[in-house]
Amino acid sequence: MVSSKSVLIFLITILLLHFAATFNYWYWTYLWLDIPMHFLGGFWTAMAFIYLILNYQFPISGESLKRNLLSYFIIILSFVALIGIFWEFYEFSNDIFLSSKNYTQIFQQGAADTMGDLFFDLLGGMVFAVIFKLFSRNI
Repeated sequence: MVSSKSVLIFLITILLLHFAATFNYWYWTYLWLDIPMHFLGGFWTAMAFIYLILNYQFPISGESLKRNLLSYFIIILSFVALIGIFWEFYEFSNDIFLSSKNYTQIFQQGAADTMGDLFFDLLGGMVFAVIFKLFSRNI
């Protein structure tokens, strides 16, 4: 079962890693670091979404997802993609409003970077969805 404590601890860990990487310029020193961070972000997003479905009243219930495996994965990955797109808008906005004024480094390196980021968001979400499906009886 996904607990609120595990969701919160995972989020804090990712945020601390992101802030450390940003302020210490690790994203520009270690260009590969962006990949595991997006994977972890997608993993956490799927975790948080499943937690919300199981613990709050949504039009999508764990019971309806239990009946159709394909809809289970499509709904979870759709939510992960939505959050990933919002994150890419954040990076783009950061580049437009802050980097143009020399406040920070550039996050977006083009369409290939954005597509790679979204791919690893979805991969992380899929990995969590599969692990949860295999080890949980809730969905």
